Amino acid sequence: MITAGEVIKEKRKALGKSLDTISSDTKIQKRYLEYIENNEFDKFDSPVFASGFIKIYAQYLGLDVDKVLALYRRSLNIPSKTKKTKKPKREKKKIKISPKTIGLGLLILFLISIVGYIGYQIYKFQKPPELTILQPQDEFSSQEENILIKGKTQSGTIIEINGKQIKVNNNGEFEYEYKLTQGVNTISIKAWKETNTQLQNKITLRVTYTPKDEEIATPTETKEFILTLSITNSPAWIKLDVDGENKISGVLQENTQHEYKVEKTFTLVTGKANNTSLKVNGEEIKILTSAQTGIGQITCNIQENKLFCE
Repeated sequence: MITAGEVIKEKRKALGKSLDTISSDTKIQKRYLEYIENNEFDKFDSPVFASGFIKIYAQYLGLDVDKVLALYRRSLNIPSKTKKTKKPKREKKKIKISPKTIGLGLLILFLISIVGYIGYQIYKFQKPPELTILQPQDEFSSQEENILIKGKTQSGTIIEINGKQIKVNNNGEFEYEYKLTQGVNTISIKAWKETNTQLQNKITLRVTYTPKDEEIATPTETKEFILTLSITNSPAWIKLDVDGENKISGVLQENTQHEYKVEKTFTLVTGKANNTSLKVNGEEIKILTSAQTGIGQITCNIQENKLFCE
């Protein structure tokens, strides 16, 4: 019966190659090449090493690797790889319910609830507080000079009505008596959390005050100028002066909005003009930007109920 070693040896001789040359080319030690040609496979550490070296040697000589390996396996009585043997079915392990298993399950549920609670608190921290105005309604008309503003929010929230902070009780309820001026009054109500002043919720009301028993021949509307500053995409350094008073001087976080009432003038300087949006009464104001530094600056003045910017 022809062996794998004989086939390899005859092929090597036919090619006129020495064992030294093949050892140098294949990086297989010469003694392993001799073991293969002499069918001394028991001198290898394991059949895996032997078959690996045989494969490399046969490929190098240009032989049919599968046929050479088949001869090798036949000499060792190793079944062909193409024959599949059925693996015995493993018995499924039954889970035994024990006090230890129950305790482990309860511990996992406890840890899941802790993680869920922490996630919910983080979500609440990143969300502006809720704000509901109970009275008055928007576009309300009053014949009384003083109106009562009532609303509801979450506990631990700061409420500001046209720049004045209002006390909130433990139930999140607040009320404030507001003095109107004749004509249209714009009331800005803002809410933010004590732990996060950057995320704000805002509601703007318009209330018209007409005194009792007084006819206004030509209704005049008191025009107010509301400055809205928004930061988008990334934080930006801001300096904002309104009517001679510094309102902001520092870095504002992205996705925040700030509003101020302007009576005469304001000046804005931003370190990132592309991330800074400026509006007055809802109209976009273009910020002049330096091409070299990227810093934007603008100054606006109010004259005869009109806004002039430079």
